[in-house]
Amino acid sequence: MMTNTNPILFPPKIWLYLGISALGGLLALAQPLAGVVVFSVGFVGVIAVSPPVGIGLYILLAPFPLGIIFHHHKFYVSDLMAIMLAIWLLFRSWREGGIRSAWHTFMVKEYRNPLILVLGLSVLSLAATLSRIGTTVKIFEYIEFFVVIVALIRYTTFNAPAVRNFYVKVLAFTVSLVTLDGLYQFMFQLGPAVNIVDVHHVRAVAFFGQPNVFGAFNDMTFPLLLALIVFGSEKLPKRWLTAALVIEALGVVISYSRGSWVADAAAVFFMGLVVWGTKGRAVLGKFALYGIAIPIAMFAVTMGLGKIDLSHTTIASAYHKNTLERLRTSVTAIFHPSSHFDTNQRLLIWKSAFEAIKSHPWLGVGLGNFHLFIAAHPPKGLAAVPPMAHNFYLEWGADLGIGGIIAGLWYQWTWLKSIWGLMKQRAQALSGETYAWVLGGFGTFVAFIVHNWVDFMIDHGVIVPLLLALGIVAAIATEIRAEKA
Repeated sequence: MMTNTNPILFPPKIWLYLGISALGGLLALAQPLAGVVVFSVGFVGVIAVSPPVGIGLYILLAPFPLGIIFHHHKFYVSDLMAIMLAIWLLFRSWREGGIRSAWHTFMVKEYRNPLILVLGLSVLSLAATLSRIGTTVKIFEYIEFFVVIVALIRYTTFNAPAVRNFYVKVLAFTVSLVTLDGLYQFMFQLGPAVNIVDVHHVRAVAFFGQPNVFGAFNDMTFPLLLALIVFGSEKLPKRWLTAALVIEALGVVISYSRGSWVADAAAVFFMGLVVWGTKGRAVLGKFALYGIAIPIAMFAVTMGLGKIDLSHTTIASAYHKNTLERLRTSVTAIFHPSSHFDTNQRLLIWKSAFEAIKSHPWLGVGLGNFHLFIAAHPPKGLAAVPPMAHNFYLEWGADLGIGGIIAGLWYQWTWLKSIWGLMKQRAQALSGETYAWVLGGFGTFVAFIVHNWVDFMIDHGVIVPLLLALGIVAAIATEIRAEKA
């Protein structure tokens, strides 16, 4: 059984290892291979003296495109960090109880069965994949995300509130940093013409390359910070987190991602219902102030920023759509999809995904390979080949066959089921800190599920808020089981 307590996160020795890692990162700008070697030496030292700081560095660096291109695939420095952290956790769990302990550590109980199905289907898809190398890389990515990182967060946050608080502070800082870079892009129109909005601006993408992914990184973080600010421990720097919450709300808006807008609206709505049902109406006012008033204020701020021209360019009237018009067309697109370019393209992509499922119903086209299928069989009217199916279930259905859709529904159900079990039996007994984490985890799950009806957000960096929520909710569930034992 895990017996973690709140550790000393920054023992004196760690500063030497952090310095070596930073030196390696700088060296990598000129000599990538030598820089990676130096960084790895420092990172091994960091793990040896404070594994949570190593995980914190993973959270910090995962969204940034630091890495190398090998055989047409991007390998991130965070992948290397995950491998080293996995080796540490394997050694630690094996020493505690052999193979059985290692299995239960990595395959987190709350999400185990559907995850086994997903990984099993992914391996089977290699028999029919359109790209064996691409599918193999994706399988390792899924293991990194949903097995290794979730297990690491669960293991290190078990009975360790200080570690949880450390992780969320790193996440808030990272997302804020990415969002401020996105704001810079937005204000100075630093992006392709296809992303231009409100005449003088551009939809923010930061380091992700897509506005929807930038929006998702913010929309999955917003509910977590919201819950921790309203209900979390006083040991958290709530003023600083409130500033981060404002930045995240602005990031959602300037992404101009309808999926992100709806995702956070749904997350706040359902979180509000949970708060009402478990805490009563008395605390809804404060929750609404942070969860509703701040996003509305950020829409107003964005409309004001839209009047400022720092681009010094002349843009065709086709790119004139402002924030209010984007909101209006978000509604009209539902009733008149054929007259809206974005919605029309989504429908064509979804139709292609259905064709992939029909032609490859059992094994799919290989995990991560739907983009190859649609490139080979483009539907009439498709403007550009998309990187994914723009729908979680259709992506897994096309990639893994019908079983992928079943696995996706089952997997997401286990997330919500874990929250329901905690809230149903323990809502009134949960401490403020624990309640805040469970509520925030629920909001992040809702944001991911809702947004992924129109996008597919399983990729480096953007997935980190979800992994953090999965790991911490599982850690809390483990704590409660231990209390009952």
